[in-house]
Amino acid sequence: MNAAAGRLGRGLLGGYFWLLVVFLYIPILVLVIFSFNDSPIQALPLEGFTTHWYREAFDNGELISSIKRSATLALLNAFVATGLGLLAAMGLSAVRLPGRSAVTALVMLPLVVPYVVLGIGMLILLNELGLEQSLTAVLAGHVVVSVPYAVLVILPRLRTLDASIVEAARDLGANELSAFARVTLPLIMPALVASMLISYTLSFDEYAIASFLVPPGDTTFPVYLYSGVRTPQFKPQAVAIAAVVIVISLVLVVASDFGRRWAERRLEGADEAPAPATGELAVAAGPGR
Repeated sequence: MNAAAGRLGRGLLGGYFWLLVVFLYIPILVLVIFSFNDSPIQALPLEGFTTHWYREAFDNGELISSIKRSATLALLNAFVATGLGLLAAMGLSAVRLPGRSAVTALVMLPLVVPYVVLGIGMLILLNELGLEQSLTAVLAGHVVVSVPYAVLVILPRLRTLDASIVEAARDLGANELSAFARVTLPLIMPALVASMLISYTLSFDEYAIASFLVPPGDTTFPVYLYSGVRTPQFKPQAVAIAAVVIVISLVLVVASDFGRRWAERRLEGADEAPAPATGELAVAAGPGR
């Protein structure tokens, strides 16, 4: 009876997994196929193969400028949000932290605030301060919503570290900065890379906050896409450029996964290597405090 129930459970779980794969990836596949359709109307049957829409998309100066703008904002957001997330995670991982629950709730608050509400609130704040809509304001909004995700990725990694490793480096003469840079940072690097990828993705395709804060003439890619997709002539270009973004995203995900595995293998190799002599550890630890 238990064996039959186990087989039934595995079958149901496998069926659910494949349904989820179909639900998530079939629309992406359909989009890529229609990007080569020789008709401006995205409907079956396909009328032929063409790369004309890709040429039109890359010749659209406003579209390319919006993509570059979004990519720049996303890159800045990845570094800033990951840096702030690292600082917050280090504070939350401290042994003694008064008001830990309140601090954690405050850091995670953007996760439960609707982006539309946050965008309107930031727009009202800008008006009260006498400031204009700007890409800097968009970046600030993206950092606010990205920091909680960075903390959720980095904090578990910090909590898995053995505190005695850092204490050993301190005992051997390393100061706090040197111990962090030479011991802690390499161990949490996979989590930092994952945090940067998540923050980059959140910023690149974020629409609600950007729609309130972008200045006229400097729209980001999602804002430009949503406003232009109402025009029938623009739809084939939108499909083509979306296919390009999907391919680039897949390449980045695969590359980051290989990089994560390579970093983990290096860390595992370092753990399995024979321990150096005490004198060598002292030299590696750097100058004294």
